[in-house]
Amino acid sequence: MYVFQAGGLVLLAAVVLCVVCSCSSAGEVKYHTVTHVIDGDTVCMDNGIKFRYRAVNAPEIAHEGKPGEPMGLEALIRNRQLVHGRKVRIVQDSDRVDRFGRMLGYLYLPDGRMVNEILVREGLAFVCLYGRTSGYRRSLLAAQRNAIEKKLGIWSLPPSRPEIYYLGNCRSLRFHRPWCPNGRKTRKSNRIIFKTREDAFKEGYCPCRKCRP
Repeated sequence: MYVFQAGGLVLLAAVVLCVVCSCSSAGEVKYHTVTHVIDGDTVCMDNGIKFRYRAVNAPEIAHEGKPGEPMGLEALIRNRQLVHGRKVRIVQDSDRVDRFGRMLGYLYLPDGRMVNEILVREGLAFVCLYGRTSGYRRSLLAAQRNAIEKKLGIWSLPPSRPEIYYLGNCRSLRFHRPWCPNGRKTRKSNRIIFKTREDAFKEGYCPCRKCRP
């Protein structure tokens, strides 16, 4: 770097100031505006990024010729009410991008409420953890247990083809129907039995995508 004597001090000061500003801005909270709501747990931001709510799943809406799931449309509408056109804050932890290239994280409204938790608390999404490392596990599970007890949203619906028990995997935090091939592969040391679906959900287990308990 060249520093000239006459205006050199001014030039050097400007360079240092530029470096300091860039370092401090990297630690600032970033806000984005939601431009489009795709479904109950996915949105698009003003920078073109597709953002997926971490640690929760909302019921699917009809897409690609597949029928929607119960409460999928309600979850979409509620998500749109909460975030569309609003400036939101993004918080991320360990896994920042999913296998589809979507940014993962927790979305906060200007009033400080977490959208992930709101949808769970209202029974329009359920908790789906990947390991026990999420710092929001406790608050999300408390919201889910409250929704289950009050039979809100998806919890007001009767279970589809209930089983006499469900098989959980304490390593993957997934639960299965008794006959599910994926569930039957679970090591005995990792197996846990749940009497009802609600018992599994209350402990933070997420349903298997294959057998859909």
